[in-house]
Amino acid sequence: MVRCAIELSYDGAGFRGWQSQPGGIGIQDAIERAFAELGEHSRITGAGRTDAGVHARAQVAHIDLSKNWAPRRLVAALNSKLPPSISAIRAEVVEDGFHARRSAVSREYRYFIWNSSVCYPHIRPYVLWLPGSRYDWKRAERAASCFVGMHDFRAFCRTEDCPANTYKTVLGARLMRRGSLVVFRIEANSYLTNMIRIAVGNLLEIAGGRYDEEWLRRLLAGNDRSASARTVSPGGLFFWRVNYGREIFTSPPVHTPS
Repeated sequence: MVRCAIELSYDGAGFRGWQSQPGGIGIQDAIERAFAELGEHSRITGAGRTDAGVHARAQVAHIDLSKNWAPRRLVAALNSKLPPSISAIRAEVVEDGFHARRSAVSREYRYFIWNSSVCYPHIRPYVLWLPGSRYDWKRAERAASCFVGMHDFRAFCRTEDCPANTYKTVLGARLMRRGSLVVFRIEANSYLTNMIRIAVGNLLEIAGGRYDEEWLRRLLAGNDRSASARTVSPGGLFFWRVNYGREIFTSPPVHTPS
């Protein structure tokens, strides 16, 4: 068996998240079906489990294959079997000890907001559209830095999925605005269920003037989920990249024709 790492990009709108689901409606299911058509019947393991409707720019997964595929040939063959909403971007043979999830140092997500009275139809499914003009994004930008460090994110987890230990370490968090586009970037070692979407919901409350930065700090001290704001829609959330502390792929993410 040969272990292979694969970088994947997908539109999550038609799936019930990354993880395999009854009825085969998980992204993992679609990828494993494509591999099966290539004669490979192994399970695939992702670096992170995106929720239903969440997209990925650069999810990384590993799979053990029965033969030693040339990386570019594997990418081309896999893409010929995958549905249009999923693409393999690049592949690499890795050591047997590499694990897409456990070997990861951190994972970065980005949430996209469009704050304008109108929204381009081709970006509408991939942003949270806020047509109002009442938002103070500088205020939310300052508050976003509160997430950095180790905090108790109990107020940022879906109640039914809340584990006993709700502490997480955030390595970086930033809210950026470029014209009508607002982007929340967060990088952490791991996440709770709905943690990022709830964090964005709280930043919207601050940008709208309902709460302030001190309220956010109190939430991060371990308040209950009921004290926190709404969970925003999944369409604006992207699994952006995985950090392994070293380069896994030797080829660039976009290949030029040979």
